[in-house]
Amino acid sequence: MANTDAPYGFRPVHADGSAYSGATMRCVIAAGDSTATFIGDAVKMAGTSIDGAPTVIQIAGGDPVFGVITSFEVNPDDLGAQYRKAATQRFCQVAMAEGGYFMCQDDSDAAALPITAAGLNATIIVGTGSTVTGMSAMEIDESTALTTNSLDLQLFAPVNRTDNTAGDTFADWIVRFNDPQQKHVRTGV
Repeated sequence: MANTDAPYGFRPVHADGSAYSGATMRCVIAAGDSTATFIGDAVKMAGTSIDGAPTVIQIAGGDPVFGVITSFEVNPDDLGAQYRKAATQRFCQVAMAEGGYFMCQDDSDAAALPITAAGLNATIIVGTGSTVTGMSAMEIDESTALTTNSLDLQLFAPVNRTDNTAGDTFADWIVRFNDPQQKHVRTGV
């Protein structure tokens, strides 16, 4: 069965070798940020805090990653908003990148990631998420799968699921971030 082209960004699946338990940190995206942000987006710290929560912003390719947005707190002014609209302050929950393993879809713009790509590294494609579902459009850039250690992600294995055909286009993979912002002895933002 062919895989569906339905990007969703990153979903936490393991943390420090154990099953992901849902642990997150409350963060905030400031009103001054003009980029709409979605569930599943990878984010980095923005260097300030609001109401005791660190500010985060959506990453650009090559940025260190603080974590992944798993949900947004309810916006009482817009109860139907499933994502964070540009230039609005919104609190969110973030699963930490350090020690975390995430599921993400391969973009398959040229060819599928073969199962032999396990162990290689790749970059992240940052796209605009869905304003209907609130889901991210971030994906693995399959065309960048190499041994280069400066790439954004390390590929572990295709997700073992009956509706995920490994080695086919748009396959879901287990990945981790190569440059988590929480790693020791890092220069601050």
